[in-house]
Amino acid sequence: MKIGGFTNRSVSFFRSLALCVIGSFLFFGTHVAYSQSSLESDVDNARIIEMTHKGLGDDVIIARIKASATKFSLTDDDLATLKKSGVSDAVVAAMIQSTQLMIPKVTIDGNPVGVRTIGEQKVGGRLGHAVTMGIKSVKNKAYLQGQHASLIASRNPVIGIELPANDNIDNYIIVLMDDKGDRREIEMGSIGGTVGEKVGIRADRIVRTSTTPVGGRRFRISPVNELKKGEYILYSVGSADFPHGVYGQGYDFTVQ
Repeated sequence: MKIGGFTNRSVSFFRSLALCVIGSFLFFGTHVAYSQSSLESDVDNARIIEMTHKGLGDDVIIARIKASATKFSLTDDDLATLKKSGVSDAVVAAMIQSTQLMIPKVTIDGNPVGVRTIGEQKVGGRLGHAVTMGIKSVKNKAYLQGQHASLIASRNPVIGIELPANDNIDNYIIVLMDDKGDRREIEMGSIGGTVGEKVGIRADRIVRTSTTPVGGRRFRISPVNELKKGEYILYSVGSADFPHGVYGQGYDFTVQ
């Protein structure tokens, strides 16, 4: 019997073919999703032992450690367990290195905040400097684009910071920035005027803070007095690289 020009056998064949195609999509889709999930999951001790038992070489395992988010537990007992499980010294060393902090981790009121680079600079007061024959100073200003920071903080913000081994908590200060509508500025120094050349952030823009160690390389920074409405940055002293146009780095926040 023919249906629409096709025999029953042809219809049956195409139906079977369609089912096979759909089944293949479901299988491979599930397999890809599983593989992607496996790739994106955190690498922990058990995963390292599993890869070792599968016969993967040190270079492959170390590459996976470097390319993935890790969640290692590395107490003395954990290290002994890894050793007994056949994990090589090179892989264990890579696991330890992956847990070492390379840049500060900063939270403000419990919210993580990323580092910002102050990479642009403008010079203000040139006209006044010329008109007053040098009496008025020329100010060097660096700025961040944008009217406000993406993070809104309270007027008594709690800043948590975890430092790398080569960093010092004394390098971090809270600075009140000048709100210029489409950007936020920091005066980095001035030339000329009655007091000559000045380098560095103005003292009246630096917020008084108290710092409390909370264990290891972790600290809590709090302003001594309630902050007024404005634009602020936790500035890293010594982070400027003027020859390359970098005027410092920090963690910006807005107080409303």
